[in-house]
Amino acid sequence: MDEPAVLTGELEAPIEDVDEQLALAARSDPNAFGQLYRRHRLAVFRYLRARTTTADAAEELTAVTFERALAAMPRYRASGGGVLAWLFRIARNAAIDSGRRRSTTPVFEDVEDRRATIAPERVALENEERSTLVAAIDRLTPMQREAIHLRYAARLTAGEIGAVIGKSDQATQKLLSRALATIRENYRVDD
Repeated sequence: MDEPAVLTGELEAPIEDVDEQLALAARSDPNAFGQLYRRHRLAVFRYLRARTTTADAAEELTAVTFERALAAMPRYRASGGGVLAWLFRIARNAAIDSGRRRSTTPVFEDVEDRRATIAPERVALENEERSTLVAAIDRLTPMQREAIHLRYAARLTAGEIGAVIGKSDQATQKLLSRALATIRENYRVDD
């Protein structure tokens, strides 16, 4: 049996089309799912890292996300933003499920590994700035916070975020703009 063209790298199609072909192939071919995993694991991890307190927790949730995706692959249907949006909806639900089990305050970066190479004063300033930013983000509505995480941690476009959260491109742009304005306002107040 010939391998699908998406598995051999012979396609010159848009990313969304390649993802859809991989998703269809993944129903019967584990290698196709492996390619989807390799294509999107870092973006899913970054998004989950922004929602958790440790890299280990984000890694665990990334694994849960792809386990759920693999189990659901036979039921996958192309709609609502394609494979990427589908994966982020699964990741979002995994994070929500995890958050119900324990309350956490997310951080954006582990500083402990860098402490040995940075002056203590600088570490203290970075921690203070990070805390101020996290506090400003915590003041956002849940939907605004979700959009900020998807935009800056997962690096999704407004269209991709809209597909994940169920909003139009325009509504997502407005949501992001308002969230950023609120962050700026809260960040200045905390100075």
